[in-house]
Amino acid sequence: MRKTLFFFIAAFVVALLTVSCDDNKHIISSGEMEEILYDYHLADAMAQQAKGGYAQNAVAYRAAVLKKYDVSQSDFDSSMVYYMRHTDQLHTMYQHISDRMQEEADKMGAGSTGGVTAQGDSADVWNGDKSIVLIPNEPFNLYSFDLKTDTTFHKGDILLLSFKSDFIFQDGMRDGVVVLSATLGNDSVASTVTHLSSSMPSTLQIMDNDSLGIKRIRGFFLLTKNNNANSSSTTLQLMSIHDIQLIRVHPKKSNAPSTPMTPPNGRIPVNPNVPDSERMRPQVMR
Repeated sequence: MRKTLFFFIAAFVVALLTVSCDDNKHIISSGEMEEILYDYHLADAMAQQAKGGYAQNAVAYRAAVLKKYDVSQSDFDSSMVYYMRHTDQLHTMYQHISDRMQEEADKMGAGSTGGVTAQGDSADVWNGDKSIVLIPNEPFNLYSFDLKTDTTFHKGDILLLSFKSDFIFQDGMRDGVVVLSATLGNDSVASTVTHLSSSMPSTLQIMDNDSLGIKRIRGFFLLTKNNNANSSSTTLQLMSIHDIQLIRVHPKKSNAPSTPMTPPNGRIPVNPNVPDSERMRPQVMR
């Protein structure tokens, strides 16, 4: 009886392992999947710039990517199901992709700040990641930042949060949210928010109009989850934010003179067309 029970248990374990191994045959390795997803990003960028409709172009270019790696659509979809259930692995791949995108942008000069330092009239004071990737699954759908100011900030400063966004969505609604807020000298809060739904450069601005001073800067990038019952939870949905800059700009001071200007020799030139009776009156050079 014990031998029979042992035989059935062993047979069940072997069958389970066999099924598991067969399923894993259709899972693309993380290294190859990362390469495919990176090319997916390039394909999406090409689809937006090519003539014709974006949706049709994206389908054609993505199919070309799968053909390049000799991967079927069904294997790609099965792999996405697997990695969406293992979000830590998926997010690691996305972060590597984001880093590569940032490196390419830096080579093209996108990351240059023109040699501006934190002591100048304008400066990039961003101290977070220059490039981030978000997916709808928590906690990988949110990136927040918090910056305390220092003596390089002046009253009346202007804040400009600039970045570029890219989306790779197989289906579902695209909705990225970006919030920038500043705590002012009287503890009031000024904030601005924008929604992202396409690949484009964006800028958020906050001005210290009342010259109260900026004490603290906070905000976040968020990719919202599509709660539509018809949407899939296992398809590729990615928002990339890169080339992030937080520019602090000092207000410009007026260079206009407070007193009338006079010639270097201190003499006011005489206009021959002015009668002698009028020449003794004070004149202001215009």
